[in-house]
Amino acid sequence: LSTTGLQTGDTVFGRNAELSTIKDAYRRSVSGDSNLVTIYGHSGTGKSTLAFEFGKYVLSDGGILLSGKFDQRQQGKPFSALASA
Repeated sequence: LSTTGLQTGDTVFGRNAELSTIKDAYRRSVSGDSNLVTIYGHSGTGKSTLAFEFGKYVLSDGGILLSGKFDQRQQGKPFSALASA
């Protein structure tokens, strides 16, 4: 998902379509389908906030959430974002 929109603190504006897409993939996964969602975009476009909002949804639904973040200083270490989760 490409991120565009306005971010103010922990509030996401203009991301309803992206959040809905991620939630739909989650619901399909809960039903047994395999899904992969990637969130990408330039620095400061609200990727982390979008992921955080989705995480709140998963937890409120009784799901389990693992979270990791890519650190550019760790780009020489394979799977560093997964290891941080």
